[in-house]
Amino acid sequence: MLKLSCFLITFLAFSFSIQAQAVDSLVARGMRFENAMNEQEALKQYQAAIALDSGNVEALCHASILTSREGNRQKNSGQKTFYFDKAKSLAATALRKSTDNKEANYAMALALMHLSTVSGAKEKAADLKAIKTYADKALLIDSKYAVAWNILGKWNYEVSTLNFAERTALKFLFGKLPIASLENAINDYLKCRKLDPGYIQNVYDLAIAYHAKGQDVEAITTLNEAIHLRPILQDDRSIQENCRNMIQQLQ
Repeated sequence: MLKLSCFLITFLAFSFSIQAQAVDSLVARGMRFENAMNEQEALKQYQAAIALDSGNVEALCHASILTSREGNRQKNSGQKTFYFDKAKSLAATALRKSTDNKEANYAMALALMHLSTVSGAKEKAADLKAIKTYADKALLIDSKYAVAWNILGKWNYEVSTLNFAERTALKFLFGKLPIASLENAINDYLKCRKLDPGYIQNVYDLAIAYHAKGQDVEAITTLNEAIHLRPILQDDRSIQENCRNMIQQLQ
């Protein structure tokens, strides 16, 4: 009996070790696909890792972020909402496993930011309130986490450009309108840029904020700088095309 127990313990330990190695291998493969700007294939690897280990925070975070990006590529709001909801669910699972994980908090903020673009005024206000909480938490964990500064910049931009119905809903949820401004958005984007100069989406966001603030000279300069950056993420080339189009509109 003792020998059988020892055998079972050894067998289970070996099985868990093999599974852990398989999960690590899938996550590493996913990262390689990400670096090769093939996010669809990377997402498949992370999904396979999650199928083996549903609580793997690293795989959950990467899958959530890539699912948000995939949703952003969709053409209709129904498809976008489907992907954004899935990204939110993945981030929520990661947060249940590790509330103090900066990537999990960022992934949730990102999913909610995208969801807010396809929501009504009341839902958008609730999303914006939660986004601020998760972005602040990510930066509390790591004040040099560049993408979290970008999300905070987006939050400042979105809140400062809300329409009347959205502002009313947000005021109801917060008790008063939160402090937000285009100036704050620009400062957040600049902090992100200092930490990660090659993040093309952030440079584009910065240009948009400059334009909204009436600083078109700075916007055009920033857009030109974005065009000359080396593409790193799958969508970077399409973002650079958006930059070229925006330059034509502003000139």
